[in-house]
Amino acid sequence: EMCVQELNQIFGESDRPATFADTLEMKFLERCLLEALRMYPPVPVIARKLQEDVKLVSKNCTVPKGATIIIATTITHRLEQYWDNPDVFNPDNHLPEKAAERHFYSFIPFSAGPRSCV
Repeated sequence: EMCVQELNQIFGESDRPATFADTLEMKFLERCLLEALRMYPPVPVIARKLQEDVKLVSKNCTVPKGATIIIATTITHRLEQYWDNPDVFNPDNHLPEKAAERHFYSFIPFSAGPRSCV
């Protein structure tokens, strides 16, 4: 319903095609799309082969060069340390002030960094 209200504010009774400028006004719709990507990421698992040894300070161990690292975005996107009520659809998770508080890699629906898909 809030998406419909937002679109009605932008378009009113007009049946004109959406412009790029219109899409920039669709803040709530954008947050809904981001939240859908968080809950159901299109890339559920990311695999990377280490190019060098990596020391994990938190586990006091080293992962050797050549090892394959698996990142499960489906798990990352539901960690309570980053998301309040992670199993509940909440577009407000993607308000700018909330996103600024989270770790950069807590939301990676298409991977992230130099090998990101998008």
